[in-house]
Amino acid sequence: MSKIRTLFLIFGLIFISTISFAQNETAYLSYYPKVEYNAKVAESNTSDDGTILEKIVIDGFDSRVPFYSIKPEINKTDQFVILLHGITGSKENWVNPTSSLSTKYVKLKDSLLSIGYNVIIPDAKYHGERSYEADFASPILFYATQDLQRIQNLWSTSVKDIRVIMDYMQSLPNGEQITFDVVGYSMGGLMAIYLNSVDDRLNRIVACVAPIGSTLKAGMSLGLNEENAKKMKERFSSEIYAPMQKAPITLLMGAKDGWYTEKEAQDFYDNIAIKAKSLKFYESGHYLPEEFISDVITSLNKK
Repeated sequence: MSKIRTLFLIFGLIFISTISFAQNETAYLSYYPKVEYNAKVAESNTSDDGTILEKIVIDGFDSRVPFYSIKPEINKTDQFVILLHGITGSKENWVNPTSSLSTKYVKLKDSLLSIGYNVIIPDAKYHGERSYEADFASPILFYATQDLQRIQNLWSTSVKDIRVIMDYMQSLPNGEQITFDVVGYSMGGLMAIYLNSVDDRLNRIVACVAPIGSTLKAGMSLGLNEENAKKMKERFSSEIYAPMQKAPITLLMGAKDGWYTEKEAQDFYDNIAIKAKSLKFYESGHYLPEEFISDVITSLNKK
């Protein structure tokens, strides 16, 4: 009997320490839900096919946050897909094609609308219409200038802003009934992973070429010195978040991507604790072939 009590005690201590570890590692992603959002519709357009695009601005975690809310004429679902862009990108990349990758973004967004999904597209902190928050400097420069505070804000505040946007959407009439999927590309893919470690409201996430390789190596390649790269590794290392994933997750990765190796992506996948997960490699680098668009939609439609 004493052995059984001892085993229960050991398992209890392991469970408590695991919860404590997770709370410590994700504390910087925590926030207090708002009561007022000071929401303004800054733009509203209806296209010939009946699609309604609104640019909404709300009070985010620490600044005003603009995002697009796009709804098809035939709304088949109360499900919203949040689309997250890569570093130096913006929400405009999903609306107006400006490059080969942006063209794929737009095709994915249009495909989602065509099958009845609603779409939400925010600007990450320091990006797009929020670039004024860093005096219009490129976020890449934060690394070369060793600006750790802005690097942390880029990642943590952007995730918290997404949570505030979700709060706002659910505060609207009938908003409690809606659900959220998240699709992120590159930086946006890693933000989706962070978000999925702390928020229980997600239905599914798809992380495309998320930079889940060595945080130390990535930080130094972007310009951080070794000391500061190690500081960022302690908080943002993607391997920490694999066991914390909550909603079903799909990883769409390039086998020749310079931001991670196949082994690093496979190790991350293997460390995801939940069973509802999938991983696909393409024979590509960081820019996935157009095939990824249909794979995203297939992933979101899994039962």
